[in-house]
Amino acid sequence: MTPDTRAELLLSYARGPSLLKDAVAVCPEEALDFKPGPGKWSVRDIAWHLAESELHGYCRARFIVAEPGVTILPFDQDRWADTLDPVAHPLEEALDLFRLLRELMARQLRGLSEESWRKSIQHPQRGEITLERWLESYDGHLKVHLAQLQRTLDAWRNAAGV
Repeated sequence: MTPDTRAELLLSYARGPSLLKDAVAVCPEEALDFKPGPGKWSVRDIAWHLAESELHGYCRARFIVAEPGVTILPFDQDRWADTLDPVAHPLEEALDLFRLLRELMARQLRGLSEESWRKSIQHPQRGEITLERWLESYDGHLKVHLAQLQRTLDAWRNAAGV
């Protein structure tokens, strides 16, 4: 990846919190806990998943920079989701956590040397993950869940006749 391509990707990554905040802001309060089907996530579930995933992502990126070569622990997103009651936690906290972690990481990434971008960790199922691959993954992860959030909102509108 060229430094210019990486800089564009980093800008996209850094815009993530505002994209998530804007996506949630258009959801009526009564739509936040709507689940479009069995085993599906609500808007609130998606926001909390993104916050928790970002916490893992922050740690993974820090391992890449600080302890390259280590093998990280994977996490089971469904088990994490099943053991958190997102309704018991304000949605704003999920958005704040996501924003803070992204801002911290984006600032750290902007200051890294070229050498740091070549460092990597080992993931038990995905193999070697370089910092560039990590950045692509977390930028893409948000986009996948923003689309899921929109589908959930559309399903709510359909079910509510709105």
